[in-house]
Amino acid sequence: MDQGNREKMREEIYQRLKLVLTNMLKIMQEKKPENRPKLEWSTDLIKDLGVDSLESMDLMNAIEEEFQVSPNLNEANSRTTISQIVDYILELVDQKSMRS
Repeated sequence: MDQGNREKMREEIYQRLKLVLTNMLKIMQEKKPENRPKLEWSTDLIKDLGVDSLESMDLMNAIEEEFQVSPNLNEANSRTTISQIVDYILELVDQKSMRS
């Protein structure tokens, strides 16, 4: 995959991941939009969004379903920023396409 396509894919994964997080996390359901945290590349799920272990497992399942990949629990838990998670999903998608 060339660099231009890789960046497009990375941006697409980022947008889809933000949608998953918005739909899944309680903090994103805050009635007043100004009280909802901003989801940016540097957003840390634990420090900025308060994701706990149960939500983390739910997120893993949602990622698996949304992106049709199988994250490794230990590897996934070591990535806490949205940027790290996007790159990890991209890595899993690459691995999956190599096996096909």
